[in-house]
Amino acid sequence: MNYLSHEPEELATDTFFCRWVLQPDTETETFWQDWLQTYPHKAREISLARQLVLLAAEDNDADPSEQTIGRMWTNIQQNRQEAAPEVVHPATRQRFFRIQWVAAAVVILCLSIGGYLFYQNRTITHTTAYGESQRLQLPDGSVVILNAHSELRMAANWNRTATREVWLTGEAFFNVSKQRQHGQPVKFLVHTDDLDVEVKGTQFNVNTRKEQTKVVLSEGHVSLQLKGNANQKPLHLKPGDAVAFSKERRQLAVQHLADTSPIHSWTDNRWMLNDATLQEVASLIEENYGLKVKFQTDSLTQLSVNGVIPTDNLKDLLGTLESILDVHIDRKSDRIIITAIP
Repeated sequence: MNYLSHEPEELATDTFFCRWVLQPDTETETFWQDWLQTYPHKAREISLARQLVLLAAEDNDADPSEQTIGRMWTNIQQNRQEAAPEVVHPATRQRFFRIQWVAAAVVILCLSIGGYLFYQNRTITHTTAYGESQRLQLPDGSVVILNAHSELRMAANWNRTATREVWLTGEAFFNVSKQRQHGQPVKFLVHTDDLDVEVKGTQFNVNTRKEQTKVVLSEGHVSLQLKGNANQKPLHLKPGDAVAFSKERRQLAVQHLADTSPIHSWTDNRWMLNDATLQEVASLIEENYGLKVKFQTDSLTQLSVNGVIPTDNLKDLLGTLESILDVHIDRKSDRIIITAIP
C-alpha cells in the first residue's frame, strides 16, 4: 500500500500500521523502518499517528477504530470552538498569534525529535519458553535458531549496511549471510555478558549457560573479544574450534572438534550424544525444560548415554532414555525422578 498520501488520522486506523505500534514483529519493523528511511520527511506524520494509536489503545485496549480516532479529533475541535472569545487589541492579538505559532513549532519539533529518538533507541526482543525453539530470519537474510529458554535482542532500526548487532542470553545457532558495503564486508556482532563474537558470514553456535560462554564454529571464520579486557588480542577461530570462557576462572579454553554437528544437533529437535553421562543429560533437561532432575543414587549420574535422543517433546525424550538405560523415570509436576530398575 502507498502510505505517502495518508494523513496521521488515516494511518492511525490502518491495521498494518497499528500492528507495528501495538504488536511489532520483524515484518512490520522492517517495512516501516525502510519506509521511514525512504521518506524521512514523513517522520512527523508517523510520530503523530503513533501517538493517536497509543492514546486510542489506552481507552479501548485494542486496535483503534475510525470512530475512535474520529471522536478524538471531534473532541479537539469542540474544545477549540467552546473556548470563550476575547477582545484583544490588534497588536496584542498579533503578538499572541506569534507566540502560538512558536509554541506549536516547539511542540512539533519535540514530537519529531521524540519520534526520532524512539526509533533510534527501540529494541526488538525474541524470547522462547522452556521446551520450545524458534527460527528467526533477520532483515539481512541471516537465520537464527533460538533454543529453549533463551532471548535475542536487536535494534529496531537494524541497518543492513552498518554493523549488524544482536544480544544473546541462552543458546542460539547462527547462519550469518555475507553483506558488503562499498566493497567491504559488513560485520555481524553477537554480544554476550562475557564476550563479543565478530563474524562476516558463517555458521556457529553460542551458549551462555552454566556461568560460562561457549562458542563452536562450524564453518567460516569468527573472532572473539573478551569484555573488560581491551588489551587482549582477539582470538581467531577456524572451523571445528570450540571455545569456552569460564566466569569463575576468567580464562578461555580452546579445543578442536572433528565433528561439530552434535553441538548444534538440537536445531533438528534431537541430541546426538557420545559417551555423555546421565548427569550431563539431566543438566540439558533442566536447561531446556525447566524441570529439576533428582537421582535415587549418585551412581546413576555416571551412567553412559550414547545415541540420538529425540527432543520434540519431553515424553518421548524420557521414554527413549528409559529404553536404552536400566532406569525408571517418573515425571512429577516440577521435577523428574530417576531410579534404578531392581
